[in-house]
Amino acid sequence: MPSDKTEKKRKRASDRHERPTKKAALGLQALPPLKASLVEDKSELAPVIATTPGVQSAKSLRWNPYIKARDNVSKSSTSLRNPGIVSSEILLQSSQHEKMDFVGREGHDEDADSQLKHYVAVVDPERKTWQIVEARRVTLRGSVRSHKASEEDSESEEELNTMRAQRTALTNTFGTKQSRKAVQSMAENAQLSSAPAGTVTEAGAALISSLPADATTGAAKAIDVQAAVQAAKPLPTPDLTAAHPSDVYTIETLVPGGHSTLRLLTGVDEWKQQVDAGVAVTTVSRYVSNRVTAVGQSDNSTHLQVLRFIQLLLEFARSLKGAGNKGPGPNSKRLPPRDELRKILSNTSGAKPGSEEEESTTELLPDSVVDNVRRRFASNGGFMSKHDMTLLHTTICALTLHIPPQPAQDGGSSSLGGNSPNELATDPADLRDDLRLDSNTIQQYFRELGCRIDRPRETEFKKWNIKGGRAEAHARRVARLKIPLEFPKVSRGGGKR
Repeated sequence: MPSDKTEKKRKRASDRHERPTKKAALGLQALPPLKASLVEDKSELAPVIATTPGVQSAKSLRWNPYIKARDNVSKSSTSLRNPGIVSSEILLQSSQHEKMDFVGREGHDEDADSQLKHYVAVVDPERKTWQIVEARRVTLRGSVRSHKASEEDSESEEELNTMRAQRTALTNTFGTKQSRKAVQSMAENAQLSSAPAGTVTEAGAALISSLPADATTGAAKAIDVQAAVQAAKPLPTPDLTAAHPSDVYTIETLVPGGHSTLRLLTGVDEWKQQVDAGVAVTTVSRYVSNRVTAVGQSDNSTHLQVLRFIQLLLEFARSLKGAGNKGPGPNSKRLPPRDELRKILSNTSGAKPGSEEEESTTELLPDSVVDNVRRRFASNGGFMSKHDMTLLHTTICALTLHIPPQPAQDGGSSSLGGNSPNELATDPADLRDDLRLDSNTIQQYFRELGCRIDRPRETEFKKWNIKGGRAEAHARRVARLKIPLEFPKVSRGGGKR
């Protein structure tokens, strides 16, 4: 019979006492008693303690520091801590790694670790001192750099054309009906963008002759529908046959009266004198104030006149009031009386309307300029509909494309001023604030004008005054006008049922 007693295995001698019962004493260096002292440093250039959770960064990386002032700093916090650390925030950035970009930021108020003080101690055994100084704590984060071919390393135009021709031949031979239509549409757009007005190239004639009759008719109908929809929108009329972006929306079409109106504008000579004397020009427009000095130093009188007309239209938009039930439709605006409007549009110094300073320094605009603006944008007499307001905003957006990002870069005589030879570009951020619009609305206006909206390239950081590296460029947007234009596509309906 089996025994009721459970057998117990005896442990081997090797299983016992595997770990020592006492910890091994560490071989610490015996130091003499040290005299501790706290270094009272009020500079913002304090030591940095960097942590890299989840990422291992090389010690040979060089970091670019950027410092900005903090908002809403209390006096009690500056009295208890280093004022330089409390009143400023540091950002570390490095792109020297071959595959990754690193950004280091300090903790915010919601971070529990940001409420702690961090110190660095320096021990000097010879002098028997121990100095402690307050430090910043930065958390480093890494992101894999996207490998996108730059424009300088792109293939030559010949190779691109060869590859495109081979791809087109394969699509026409083996592609589906939808893919063949897409290839035909791309070829038509390319021909329309590069051919002079009223001419058809050999490649375009060959393409048209190879298309079936019904396909040609369908493409023509689609172009007619797109043109009809574009003409019905409250937008400046573009020249679709233009060979350069500067000819798409010319000054003659954007400014009522053209260059003759620009020559009658008051305040342009005053701006030029202030810029030459080194005096800051103040206006109520953020867009104009940030560019008037650079435009005045470029000695391009046309650019300065266009900037003055942009400021005039911004003042015109700011002077409008709600029309209530008297307007031609919902969200309509009411114009001020004619004499009052003339004084508002004549103001270039930023003084408040009706003040003694404004009345003593303002030279009134000619009546023809005020009448031209009223006839162009106020189609209902003393009121402006929502359609008229959109036309005013999109006209201002189109005018800003004529102001280059760096007016003096090409000596002032060139219309490029830092732009690429095949594009006109502008940053819509200041204009968004002047018109009191959100980012989506101002970007949609530029898309309706045929612009592309994208982030600044790394080679353009200096041109757009980007000092925060990739982190700042990721939040910025630039509107670019290129040939061929890219308008929002017309919806044909027929959604899912």
